[in-house]
Amino acid sequence: MNCTRVILVTPKLGIGGIQRALTNLANWLTSVGVDVYLVSCKREDVFYELNNDVKLIIPEFEYSLELGKISYYYKVIRYLRKTFKAIDAQNVISYGETFNPLAIIASRGLNKNMIISDRTSPDYKHRKITQLLRKATYPLVDTLILQTTRSLEYNQKKFPTIKQVVIPNFINRFNHIDQEKEKIILYVGRFAWEKAPMRLVQAFSKIEDKRGYKLTMCGDGPQFEEIKNFIDDLSLNSHIELKGKVKHPEKYYSKASIYVLPSVLEGFPNALCEAMSFGIASVCYNSIPYEDLGQSGKDFLVVGVDFDNLTDALNYLINDRTARDLLSENAKEINMRLSDIKIGEKYLHLLK
Repeated sequence: MNCTRVILVTPKLGIGGIQRALTNLANWLTSVGVDVYLVSCKREDVFYELNNDVKLIIPEFEYSLELGKISYYYKVIRYLRKTFKAIDAQNVISYGETFNPLAIIASRGLNKNMIISDRTSPDYKHRKITQLLRKATYPLVDTLILQTTRSLEYNQKKFPTIKQVVIPNFINRFNHIDQEKEKIILYVGRFAWEKAPMRLVQAFSKIEDKRGYKLTMCGDGPQFEEIKNFIDDLSLNSHIELKGKVKHPEKYYSKASIYVLPSVLEGFPNALCEAMSFGIASVCYNSIPYEDLGQSGKDFLVVGVDFDNLTDALNYLINDRTARDLLSENAKEINMRLSDIKIGEKYLHLLK
């Protein structure tokens, strides 16, 4: 089998943290001479830009609720097994708790170096079928990758016999636009309950003297209309901009002075790392795994999960230029800690 060839398994190809992380990994691996096959479990248009050298494999069947989960999972397992057999590659890397067990089952008896990566927070409650499949299949893998120390500590208790390593995500290679920072507080992410963008809107609305600062929010999701209506009700349209789905957030990172990640659950805070890489003074809640990224008060601000605490942090940063500048300068160190070479080499060490 070819050790310079790897199969990457992704749940789908659209917008999302898993898809972005796997795209980054696929592009980097091809840049260092690895032959990469990116295999999607769902038929979907590609959102993130892939290198031309990445070989993309998409199923012919469509996902349908009428099919039922068990029947759909069976089709995915058959599709993955056929794909694994057809590609002369010893290494398989699968992302995502829902599809990892299916990839593991599909690889049985094929002599693959099976590497899986969990992507959600340990606090997230998966469906019962996912919990049962993980319990049955995870002990069969060669390596389990976790994104944070917090997740490693949890999974070492849950799966004590598995080899486990922490590998965080790359920092995206954005074109950093050199421009003056503006009075902008930025949010980039899904409009969903776990990301808690409503908390940010509430916290921002409580700032009595905004000193010319506006809130820019990039993204969409199930809570988008609810938040849009909430902003209308508060008559904050002149202070809050909703940009919708944004494919190239770097132009917003380049000019923002403050970044807020109001998530209550995160597998790995990609957007926070991106904001820090642009030297933005950033704020997050202590419910997310921030410990591996830096130190509160030095690299970013960490507050308790309450929008009043978030309001206080925003007031502090809006009114203290020195504090903003200090956080901004220290935040840029994330570029070295999460460089593609440093993270990519951790993956290369796992390949056989």
